[in-house]
Amino acid sequence: MVDYPVTFESSSETEKSQDDWSLETNEGLETRMSVPEEFGGEKEKPSPEDLFSASLQSCLIATFKTIAERKHLDYQKIEAEAEVSLDRGEDSRPVMKQAEINLKITEVADTGKAAEVAESAEKNCFIHNSVNTDVETNFEFRE
Repeated sequence: MVDYPVTFESSSETEKSQDDWSLETNEGLETRMSVPEEFGGEKEKPSPEDLFSASLQSCLIATFKTIAERKHLDYQKIEAEAEVSLDRGEDSRPVMKQAEINLKITEVADTGKAAEVAESAEKNCFIHNSVNTDVETNFEFRE
């Protein structure tokens, strides 16, 4: 069992003359960040928006994998794609308004059990449960 609360930490550093900044997490991620290319940033470096999209997608994969293991669901591979839309909110400020995550699970032994795992993963993905973004999740199971 997990002993809550769990803490995750990160740190960053930049100088006024720099267009990018460092990002390090307590779990070993080290990268250089930038604003999105659409806002004048560098395409080669991830943006906070990229990491938001990746977080939604990765949380769903992790949750699915954890529940599938507990339920003894046999499958070969998960492929996932996420698309997040930045738009203006009701007060005209930019917000991450919508996200669509498509997951393809291949060589699934029991598609009925896989659908139950998927439903549970959607309900229990804590990143999804922590944001106001409208998240649509689509699962495709292949035997």
